[in-house]
Amino acid sequence: MLDLMSFKKEFVTQCRSVLSESGPQDMKIEECKMKKAQRGELNGLLFRKEGLECAPTLYVEDFYKAYKDGSAIRDLSHAAIESVVSNLSMAETLAGRTGRMLDENIESSFADQEFLCVHLLNMSRNKEYLKDIAYREVGCGFVFIAMIECDEYRLVITNDLINSTGINKDELFDKALLNTVKRYPAVLQDMIDVVRNGTDEPENLLDLPCTRAPAGAGPGFALTNSKFFWGAGALFYPGVIDRIHELLDGDFYVLPSSVHEMIIMKVEDQDPQQLADLIRSANRSVVEDDDILADDLYVCESGRLCRVSYGGVIPACGDKVC
Repeated sequence: MLDLMSFKKEFVTQCRSVLSESGPQDMKIEECKMKKAQRGELNGLLFRKEGLECAPTLYVEDFYKAYKDGSAIRDLSHAAIESVVSNLSMAETLAGRTGRMLDENIESSFADQEFLCVHLLNMSRNKEYLKDIAYREVGCGFVFIAMIECDEYRLVITNDLINSTGINKDELFDKALLNTVKRYPAVLQDMIDVVRNGTDEPENLLDLPCTRAPAGAGPGFALTNSKFFWGAGALFYPGVIDRIHELLDGDFYVLPSSVHEMIIMKVEDQDPQQLADLIRSANRSVVEDDDILADDLYVCESGRLCRVSYGGVIPACGDKVC
């Protein structure tokens, strides 16, 4: 079996061969290193087409995983080119739409809340990535990054973009957060109901008119957003922590199960050491590396979120960066 770099060389060679046989003749493959949130530096392949600013991008690591699972490199190269070609018309449409949007007046694009959103990241896990990215700290080592989303097109807001346009960073993040809350509202569901009925059936407890969760609910709850994707940031939506405290009638633990959701548990009758062990065990056996949010347990006491410590010492993070 080939190592990653040997695989990359053969994979790129075969992709170029397939492209010359059946792809657009004015398309070229460029190799580059790209920083991605949660994934670090990856080997990117940019498919440049003459006259198209938006270049479809694939990552060698994704295909290398399939190769290690038994797929042939030739089959993977055909699949890669087919994916690029099939999405080419969409890339051209999005490039034209977002290009006009940004070229006409980038400041008005930022001001238009429709396109802005935020994602939650762990600062320590994304140190290198965040060096060039604008972010807002929200506490306990978590940060929001902002981006423009237009259909499948995403433009992450970098420090250079902030500086070159003169956009006020605080105002930008305020608008991005408010738009995210509007487009993808927070959803709190009883874990038992989720297991029984899936994510579509259980009611959103945050919408209940009562001030407390119904009898029998819990003790575990899943907190995410309405699209169940990149939903962990819902914990930091305005008023959400206070609303959960109200529903549970007291303090609660927060288990960062992934970048897509948080698990909420009442403090009563819980062993924090066991919960911390559960988080770290899941991160090493169940959660994909790209989806890991944090290794630590958090507690919300009287509306204030803190990382749980034992005897005044923050627990170690094992062999993972926390």
